[in-house]
Amino acid sequence: MSARLLILIVVVAGLAVYFAVRTSAPADKEPQYEPEISAEELQHIRVLQTELSKRDLPGEEPAEPADLSIQWEVDPTGEKHRIYYYITEAHGYYVETFNIDFYYKPTPDTTYEESPLLVPHYVNDYLKANDTFKGCIEVVFAELARVGGDMGTTENWGAEIDDYDRARTQNPDPLPPLKRVAKCD
Repeated sequence: MSARLLILIVVVAGLAVYFAVRTSAPADKEPQYEPEISAEELQHIRVLQTELSKRDLPGEEPAEPADLSIQWEVDPTGEKHRIYYYITEAHGYYVETFNIDFYYKPTPDTTYEESPLLVPHYVNDYLKANDTFKGCIEVVFAELARVGGDMGTTENWGAEIDDYDRARTQNPDPLPPLKRVAKCD
């Protein structure tokens, strides 16, 4: 008998033993799935996935437009490349969804149009009536490379609220639910 035939017989015998003794899953056992969610839970998830501006908002727009102001500061610890910002409204309105333009100022008199680094930021959140909205934005290394890689100080940055979506004279009841995914800790 040749060596090749002997090896072939051993391999076939090994496969035969393997297939004879292996266990298979019972045919009558159903696969395990996660429990179904209720229609109520599914509706809540769909609401959370919808932008605020596309949801119904009770109340009427105020007669005067919102008068928003923004304050900002570069992360004082210097550990992260973050700008913390604080938005207020002069009339005490509820206001939602903001477009904010942050820009780097190499010199104190640099304007938005002259800035070498513009960082637009969309906020799908709301400012409660008579409150201050607190948020942050991270500036990534690729952006900072355009200005020498250094975040600078608060004086090196400017910010403007370009636009907002809707305002109400008081908070809607209930407040719109939101996913809180990112925090500025």
